[in-house]
Amino acid sequence: LIFHQEFNDIEQAIYFEKKIKKWSAQKKRALAYDDFDMLQILSECRNMTHSKYKPTAEEISSTLNQINNLN
Repeated sequence: LIFHQEFNDIEQAIYFEKKIKKWSAQKKRALAYDDFDMLQILSECRNMTHSKYKPTAEEISSTLNQINNLN
């Protein structure tokens, strides 16, 4: 046993266990070694549709202006 967590509610324990089962081996290792900084990094969304990758209104406006200036 590498990691344990106590819960007051069995439903929470089951939910947490099911959630961890879906994690990558890297995330499980970070949790086991109490490396919460690494766990945070590994938990960040890397999907290109994530909001942090979406252009700002200023960037969109600038791009549209550049396109209009080409015409």
